[in-house]
Amino acid sequence: MSGKSRKRAHESTDSEVAAELAAAIAAAAGGNDGQPPRKMPEIEKRYVCAKIGPNGTDLQLTAVILHMEYRSQAPPLLIDDEDGNQNHVNDQKKELMYYVHYEVLDRRNDEWIPLERVLVNLPVEPEMANAIIIPPEAAGEGGTGAHTPSGALTRSQRRNLEEYNHITKHISDATQARLEKEHEERTKIKNIPRIIIGRNSMDSWYYSPFPPYCWNHELYMCEYCLLYTPHKSRFKSHLLTCKARQPPGNEIYRKNNLSVYEVDGSGQKLFCQCLCLLSKLFMDHKTLYYDVDDFMFYVLCEIDSRGAHIVGYFSREVESANNLACIMVFPPFQKKGYGKLMIQLSYEISKREGYVGTPEKPLSDLGKVSYRSFWWWRLMRLFLIHVGHTVSGSYLSQESGIAVEDIHSTLKTMRMIRPSKEPEFVPGEIYVRIHPKILDHCILNEYGKAPSLLLDASKVRWQPAINRREYERRQQKQTGNRRASKSQTATPLATPPIDMYRGENFSDYHNGKTPKRVD
Repeated sequence: MSGKSRKRAHESTDSEVAAELAAAIAAAAGGNDGQPPRKMPEIEKRYVCAKIGPNGTDLQLTAVILHMEYRSQAPPLLIDDEDGNQNHVNDQKKELMYYVHYEVLDRRNDEWIPLERVLVNLPVEPEMANAIIIPPEAAGEGGTGAHTPSGALTRSQRRNLEEYNHITKHISDATQARLEKEHEERTKIKNIPRIIIGRNSMDSWYYSPFPPYCWNHELYMCEYCLLYTPHKSRFKSHLLTCKARQPPGNEIYRKNNLSVYEVDGSGQKLFCQCLCLLSKLFMDHKTLYYDVDDFMFYVLCEIDSRGAHIVGYFSREVESANNLACIMVFPPFQKKGYGKLMIQLSYEISKREGYVGTPEKPLSDLGKVSYRSFWWWRLMRLFLIHVGHTVSGSYLSQESGIAVEDIHSTLKTMRMIRPSKEPEFVPGEIYVRIHPKILDHCILNEYGKAPSLLLDASKVRWQPAINRREYERRQQKQTGNRRASKSQTATPLATPPIDMYRGENFSDYHNGKTPKRVD
């Protein structure tokens, strides 16, 4: 087909879609049977909408209409020719649907709703764009909010909160602000409704740049190699031929049924890119999709006789001062302590490399909660030793492994930071006053509660081939010559490939047996 023919075909398709949408709007508005026409919702306008709650209850919440489309309510499944009934996708009943964002909820709750759930005749409360919203955790750390919403915060509410807490802005100029706005506009509508990986089916929270042929379809993803497809029969065929039973990296930690595999982004690009696409479904601010060469990925897995099942991961840029760039625990495995376990591992790695690490900013809303709790736990153990004294931020940083700026952001809400005005204080240094009453208040409110899963440092099989100070001293930074870890150069695979052994080799290895090798 020539370029002009393709152009005419696209124009014809667009005109058909526009005509179909116009007909659906006219049919929904009515007015032909003697009744007055129905008031129709408009794009970018605010309405009261009925949201179905977790227990099946109807919640009436104010929402903004972002888009409307003539589509089916349920996401269509793609079935291949060999499955028969290939045209069933086109047979699904379509209707006028609206994509809405609920103002009091995070974007992860955005959804398609039918016209009946847009209550156009109910009055809408005035928008309070300049209200300062303080979540419960902030109010509990010494602040009292004028209003505390139930549930997650919206973007504007998080922005107001950050301004209230004087958190450093990350939009430095008009160009970056424009790019942020364009990114938000391009990703405001979810394109993947659901993804099935292993035994878990997960509803997506945000947009992810999967290929267009995957849009508006359920996706199937292999939990071992992370290859994906919207075709169910192709996925079944892949499961019969896929020999992977673990991430393509070296196991650097194992305790009980948990393992962490270190995967080099420059050597396993496809796996790491698929991992980024998967995590973007549940992360609002992640922008790294394809440029994974300079990153190491640490994949946390649950181990059983069938293989290593991915539950989350974190990444870090090799030559960066940050010890963590992105962290994600997938929804079915959240609230089990896995996030803080990976945070502990990131600090253990930076400790062994000989530098004080810090996570890449800005943190997501869930990441901020996890890190703040972890920092309090590390600091409280030092406070119990030095209660009644004033100690420097540099000392706390050296003893805890937490960067000074992270200590400052954690403690300033409790007014524990003292300015360096006294003569014996070092200019530019921060000082922390560990008052007994403040410490009692922190203990009473369970600040610094220990993580449910503690990292066993003796089980971490990882060392840098050369630490950062020595590396910088030798000035070996050359293009394409990246500093490696011992786990990438000398440590063998902790779990051998499945095709090297007979029978249930993975189960034998997991139980401490030595399976017989096939030569």
